[in-house]
Amino acid sequence: MEKAYLYRLLSSLSLGVICLSVFAQHEFDLNAEYRPRAEVRSGYSQPLAKDLSPDLLMMQRVRLNAAYKSKLINARLSIQDSRVFGEANQKGAAVNKDVKAPNLFLYEAWAELVFPKGIAFRIGRQALSYDDQRLLSVCNWNNTGSAHDLALLTYRFNGFKADLGYAYNNDQSNPLTSDYDYGTTSFYKTMAYLWLSQRFGHSGWNISAIAVSTGFQETIKNEEGVESYQNHYKYTYGGNVEFKKKDIPFSLYATAYGQSGETNKGVDLSAFMLALKLNYQIVKPLDITGGIDYFSGTSKDVGKKKSNTFTGLYGTNHRFNGAMDYWTSTALPTGGLMDLYLSARYKVCDQVTLLGSFHSFRLAKEMEISSNKGLGNEIDLDMTYKFCKIATIQAGWSTYLTSDLTNVVRGVTGVASPTKDTDTRLAQWAYLSLTITPDFFTFKK
Repeated sequence: MEKAYLYRLLSSLSLGVICLSVFAQHEFDLNAEYRPRAEVRSGYSQPLAKDLSPDLLMMQRVRLNAAYKSKLINARLSIQDSRVFGEANQKGAAVNKDVKAPNLFLYEAWAELVFPKGIAFRIGRQALSYDDQRLLSVCNWNNTGSAHDLALLTYRFNGFKADLGYAYNNDQSNPLTSDYDYGTTSFYKTMAYLWLSQRFGHSGWNISAIAVSTGFQETIKNEEGVESYQNHYKYTYGGNVEFKKKDIPFSLYATAYGQSGETNKGVDLSAFMLALKLNYQIVKPLDITGGIDYFSGTSKDVGKKKSNTFTGLYGTNHRFNGAMDYWTSTALPTGGLMDLYLSARYKVCDQVTLLGSFHSFRLAKEMEISSNKGLGNEIDLDMTYKFCKIATIQAGWSTYLTSDLTNVVRGVTGVASPTKDTDTRLAQWAYLSLTITPDFFTFKK
């Protein structure tokens, strides 16, 4: 079934290429991505109980991308297959609840109308990427990536950029009402955002601001069992300041965001996060980066009626707070988080780059479980090898040095109620990844 589907898709794309060649006033590109990645997980994401064995898994992501561009209309179509080796039945149908059907779906599918004076309107499923991708990101490390079904109005003029986006989700099983139970747990019912960015000529300075409103739907049952729905809105706002210039070996990136409104469950929210990153190139092949990320937390005496814990939106997680993903922006401790880090990047040659990082984690606020704030440290080592123009090999190893508080705050895989004395394995994680991005066909005139 999958092969027939892909055959029809390729046939349609080939027909489109022939049509474009005839009219010859457009650009068309057909390319792909093949990305297998092997991982050894022994305490990845959270500590692993001593009596459990480490996990070895192989995952892959395959994308087929078609992009069309003209003076008046742009469009993009991306078909994606994402899976872990062995999780899907090769014959095309699920055998039971533990053996899934192949995971083939649309990653992107949008069309854009281009108007005069830098204005464009885009609608459909599209990947979003802003600033350092902390709030809205393509989430490239994730095996499936991230995309949104929304309408987007853009404006570009002389270094100034403005994007206005809106999304509204409904449940297919009940299209006559606005019910959206899925939004109560992990995804929004509505999202609206405004992003502004200004680059100041060749000075190296860039300033951006963003405001995002996300609405989540909660299902409520009365005493008679009748369901009703209530929306909770969370507001995230702030901006970034960046300085980066080619002829200056120093660069900086500063971030400040605030949050208000309500959490997904209707708890009053008032939180913030601050980040500062400094980079200095010691010599041409070597540069160092140091910084701090601070996420506000809820004090132990505040109670359950208010939250001061900052929660991330739909940004990339793997880029921040360590490669082992203990403290992602969507899984921060109730007491908040402070991450002090230092990294060094060395370019061995044009093809090989080495990177080493050290992170020290602490709670922002004391929690009821302990007056101690230390959450442990992490060491990350990575290597990137540019095999050729279309192929890149990446490898890495990380270890998390836990503290007495790590087990209790983060939890332990395989243990329902862990304590600081729960026996765990040395937390380690390693990966080996290959990314191949061939261009099948490009037409341009």
